[in-house]
This record gives sequence, C-alpha cells and structure tokens, in this order.
Amino acid sequence: MDLTVIQKEILQELINIYEEKNRPVKGTEIAKRLNRNPGTIRNQMQALKALNLVDGVPGPRGGYIPTSNTYRALGLTYKDTIEIPIYKGDKKVEGVCVEKIIFDTVAHEKACSSMIQIRGDTRLFKEGDIIRVGPTYHNKIVVFGKVTGRDDINHILLIDVMGVASVPNIKVEAVAIKDRLIWIEPSTKIKDTAKILYENRIGGVPVISEGKLVGVFTHHDLAYAISQGMENEPVEKVMARNPITITPDKKIYDALMLMEEKGVGRLIVVDKNGKVVGIITKTDVLKLIGGALFNKILKTT
Repeated sequence: MDLTVIQKEILQELINIYEEKNRPVKGTEIAKRLNRNPGTIRNQMQALKALNLVDGVPGPRGGYIPTSNTYRALGLTYKDTIEIPIYKGDKKVEGVCVEKIIFDTVAHEKACSSMIQIRGDTRLFKEGDIIRVGPTYHNKIVVFGKVTGRDDINHILLIDVMGVASVPNIKVEAVAIKDRLIWIEPSTKIKDTAKILYENRIGGVPVISEGKLVGVFTHHDLAYAISQGMENEPVEKVMARNPITITPDKKIYDALMLMEEKGVGRLIVVDKNGKVVGIITKTDVLKLIGGALFNKILKTT
C-alpha cells in the first residue's frame, strides 16, 4: 500500500496519541501535534478511512482509532492473536469473537449504529439481543448495543449502539482490594468458608499459608464439596492449587484479558516476592468500563 508522507505522519501520530491517552483521538489533536491545518487532517482522515486504515468513533467523546491494517502499513507489530469477546446479557458467547467494529458516521451519538464483523455463527444472535463487545485491543473500548439485524453469509451483526466506554489506563494496584482483603488458611473448614463467602458476598477467597499463596477456594469448589458431603473437611482438600495471579504494576486491561483467557472471575495480586497484596475481580473492572451503564441498559429494555 503506497501512502504519502503526510498520511504516514498522521497514522504514526494517531497511534502515538491513542496509546498515550487510551481513547479515540480528535483530528485537531493530530493537527496540533503535526503543526498542520485541521482541515487538511480531516480530508486525509476520510481517505484513510476509505483505505480501512482508520475507524471513526462518533459522539462528543469520539474521534479516530487505528485499525490492525494501520500497523501493517507502517511496518509495526500488533497482537493479531487477541480475540475480542462478545457477550449476550452478561454471559460470554463461546466460540465467537469480534474481528472488526465499523461505526456509522452520524451527527448524533444517540442515533449511532454499528456493524460488528465476527468470527463464528451469527445465528447465535437474534434481533433484540443486548450485547457487549470488548474491550478491544488497540483502543481498549467496550461497546454496548442492541442487535437489529444480521448477515449470516458475511458474518456481520447490525446493532444500535447504546453506549461506548473506555478501559481506564490505570494499574491493577489502583483497583485491587487491599485493606479489606479476605483470606483463609488451608485448614479452614469448608462449612466455615461457605459462611465467609455468604456474609461477605464474594465468589472466592485466596488460601494463604505462612504469608504465601497456596490456592483459591470458589463457589465452584464449594458446590463440589457439598455434593461429596465434605462440609467438615479443610478447604485444602478441594481448593484450586496454583491459582492465576497478576502483579500490581500490570494494567487493568491486562487483568481483564488474563481473566478472559483463563476463564476465571478473579485474580490474586502478588508482589515480586510472591506476597499476596490484594485481589481483583471481573466485577471490579467492569464497574470501571461501563458496568453501571450496561446494567441500566438491561433494566430499560
């Protein structure tokens, strides 16, 4: 693909700003960085959109975002193995992932629609389904919407966009539960742990011995123990060993992706010495990236 010098400059600056700001980029921001006329940038953006090198996010907080083709065009690397998840309600649709999100260019954010190109069976969705897409890898946004149609041949879902949220560019340590971290010892009885889970309204708890993480006990483990009549046994008999962990310096996007990859709802936060310093759950993260908005959408549909 032959690009002009100005187009390459625009694309590089677009990448620089969105990685720095973690949000869609305004044309005026690029113009200011490059010391060029905003009108010139606007015209170039239209040409770049036609080449599938730029996507537009409508609305007051919208702007431009690069596509995976942007990286190829500039000879940069990107993570094409990352799969963008899609949910119906609050349940992930297995065997389906999003390949591309195309926003319509509209004047009003409330009238925004979008095409979601997926890898998988579009027949798993029907008109009226409330879906959540993301977070995306490059611009780290989550899109909420209602399915209005589908193209089974081209694997495309048509949706009315009901909201767009961005994953904050903050570290796990800013979100992880620390001061009120609840934990148990391996010898704690399963029935006593069940009471702890119930009273604190949590779905899992780390198991710590002599300051070191040795496992995690969840509702799933509790259900198994009850089915086996093991209520009076210690949790070490059924706990999950070698739990998935994350360090405090990682970004919350990394935490969410790790939870998606491993199929878990929580991560134990450990420092470089292996000491447990907190816990982060999927609920904690979703509250930051539009959980309240999504719940509101569900209640009003």
